[in-house]
Amino acid sequence: MTRPYTGDSRPVARKETPHLRALVDNLCMMFPALWDNGTWGIRNKRGKKETSVHAKGTAADLSYRFMKTKGVRFGGRRQAVRAMDFLVANADDLGMEMIIDYGYKPYGRAWRCDRNSWVVYDKPTVEMGGVGDWIHIEVDGKKKPLQVNLVFMENGH
Repeated sequence: MTRPYTGDSRPVARKETPHLRALVDNLCMMFPALWDNGTWGIRNKRGKKETSVHAKGTAADLSYRFMKTKGVRFGGRRQAVRAMDFLVANADDLGMEMIIDYGYKPYGRAWRCDRNSWVVYDKPTVEMGGVGDWIHIEVDGKKKPLQVNLVFMENGH
């Protein structure tokens, strides 16, 4: 089911939403290759003068890059793809609004709630698209942590 995308219309926040924190924590437990590469921060979008959705408390970047203290040595990309499939399959229950897959070749891809589908970029559209080792996720910020936790529990986590 499609829903309106609200990411750009939300106000700047003082911190991440509890909704986002619950989602990030659950994703990193269910898919151990993923690690929190940043949620809330007041900044502009890369290369633009618009405020980033990260400043609104509803966006996170999850890396699957292996580091000695983070991620897994092999299979990180595979787990990231499984995580994105899980997010899309449960998008309404999780309040998902957008997913950007920076590692998808050649230029990245993005899923949004207002079209309920992926768009594969055929030209450079997002900075680092096609070479990035992380995914970007956005939520509507309306779910309670318990609601998010229940989705993961119902799916074997």
